[in-house]
Amino acid sequence: MKYILISLCLLFGISQTHGQCYKDRHNTSSSEAWTSCVPNLNPNNSRGLSHWIMYDFGQVYRLGQSHFWNVNAPGKTGSGIKTAIIDYSIDGINWEEWGTFSLEEADASGFYEGEDGPDFEDLEARYILITSIDNHGHLCTGLSEIRIETSGVVTSVSDEEIVLDDINIFPNPSSDLVYVQFKLDKGISAELRITDINGKIVLTKDVFMSAGTNQIPVDVSQYPSGQYVAGIVNESFVRNKAFTVFRDK
Repeated sequence: MKYILISLCLLFGISQTHGQCYKDRHNTSSSEAWTSCVPNLNPNNSRGLSHWIMYDFGQVYRLGQSHFWNVNAPGKTGSGIKTAIIDYSIDGINWEEWGTFSLEEADASGFYEGEDGPDFEDLEARYILITSIDNHGHLCTGLSEIRIETSGVVTSVSDEEIVLDDINIFPNPSSDLVYVQFKLDKGISAELRITDINGKIVLTKDVFMSAGTNQIPVDVSQYPSGQYVAGIVNESFVRNKAFTVFRDK
């Protein structure tokens, strides 16, 4: 049995001794834990603006039992996740809901050993997305560490993947026309997909993109004001970029 260890918090000082002798004991520092104080646009568009963290394992694994460590810093344990929803994906754009789970508040001690989380029962996924529903009573939301057992790689990320630079969208915000710009190392066919903040697809367009810099115009003059996501989708990659439509009433 193999483990994926997602470590978001290092072990220091006295807590380091506990961590060396007892592998599940956790430190009381929050300096390298994940913390979200402002909701952001979720990779799963149906989740809207939320507190979330996404893990990309780099390849598709069969996932098994998980173990979670909540925020364990004195005075900040209330920011630890209380209830969250898990989504999973193969490509990072098409998401399936696994379900919800709950975590206890950490005790802010060097003896904290976390707790077992969901058993994914050989679920095949490359991406795991955790969206917080509520926490233990703090303005911010956080999580320290996750460990997930795996039973093997399903597919690997190809060394021959097409190289696609990050998408640039301009002007942003816009009220009439935006340009989706990106650079490729070879010509391909793909789909341009625009979704609103609720995940509703408002535009799909098949496009052929040549090697070099590509620039696709999108008419947004009829779109209501709000946040949208432009996605370039191909069997070899998925890239998303948020943009805003704004017009004076």
